[in-house]
Amino acid sequence: MLTTACAPWLCVDSRSSQRSRMAKFRRNDPCWCGSGEKYKNCHLRRSDESPLPFEAIASQARSAAAFRTCLHPGAGSQTCGKVISAHTLQRSRVLSAIADRENHVLTFYPPEPKPDGGLNLHRRGWRQSSTFTAFCNKHDTQAFAPLEAVPFTGTQEQIFLIAYRAICWELHQKRRATLASPAVRRLIDRGQPEFVQQRIQSVLGVQEAGFSKGLSELSELKEKMDAALVSGDYAGFDTLELTLEGQLGIASTGAITPNQTISGKHIQTLHDDSKPMQWLAFGVDIRDNRPVFLFFWHKQHEATRTYVEEILALDPKARATFLTQFVFAHCENTYFSNTWWNALSNAEQRHLELLMANSNPYYFPPQYDLSLGGLAPWMSAGVAPSCSSA
Repeated sequence: MLTTACAPWLCVDSRSSQRSRMAKFRRNDPCWCGSGEKYKNCHLRRSDESPLPFEAIASQARSAAAFRTCLHPGAGSQTCGKVISAHTLQRSRVLSAIADRENHVLTFYPPEPKPDGGLNLHRRGWRQSSTFTAFCNKHDTQAFAPLEAVPFTGTQEQIFLIAYRAICWELHQKRRATLASPAVRRLIDRGQPEFVQQRIQSVLGVQEAGFSKGLSELSELKEKMDAALVSGDYAGFDTLELTLEGQLGIASTGAITPNQTISGKHIQTLHDDSKPMQWLAFGVDIRDNRPVFLFFWHKQHEATRTYVEEILALDPKARATFLTQFVFAHCENTYFSNTWWNALSNAEQRHLELLMANSNPYYFPPQYDLSLGGLAPWMSAGVAPSCSSA
């Protein structure tokens, strides 16, 4: 949520041209940064202010992003209970499977950068992990009972619900990022020279536009999924179920908009406002004591289908290590066991940490290393046919 990753199409002006442009603004003009405030109340003396440490900015961003709602299609003042910290990952099978004896799991979420470019590792109680304030107690229990109250058998409904949670998680995160962005833009360039302020605000402006586009398109996708949730008709979606051997080790769920395949083939342009983004949801569960990795996409999304087809083309060993690196590269909502993590070498841990630290894996593609065969906590054992009706 708090990131300054730069999109490569941004063009940063020279210092002299920026200073010249800044000098044209008068005190009562709207500020050049687009905040809507007057220049005198915004960036006029920003370079004279004291810089803030990262944690102070992150704290302000978290406060601004505090957001509670119920995303169920039947939500309303007369139908909802109390909004809770609902889980995005199944509790009794999935999260408990990666918890240690003290019922804790490891995660890099929320991201806290270290001076060496990596992230701080957090230890969390499994009951407090993978939660978001996006459902009330009534609708969370009602909607996800087919996942929480019975074993996972790979039914159409169960796979759909894993993907539905993933999309709701991403939607909720985009709303939080949109709420946090103004606070970040007010604080992150304090004490910086004017040309650095210009660069930072340009990057954050593009990022904010991306949040807005993502929020709009996720909302449209969720409307389609809301209709499927209510009707029980999942014919508009396809899935892939990968059966794994070994320990679960890692639990993750979310949704991405892949713009290139593993081999580097371009499949969609994310910053093209004339074209809708194509989404790929994913998650994990346990079936007959074996981990399963699930992909879910809309039938009309050819870009995501192409992405999945390249995953299927990998040999089983490479596929297993790819899935491990994939979740670290693309999803903050990733949790893992202490046993698995501590069995990795320092170099393997560092590799995964840096994958997670990359805040823009779309325009700074992840550096996957499929030769790291010992990295994965599982082996790829089998592929369930893609179902035309999820």
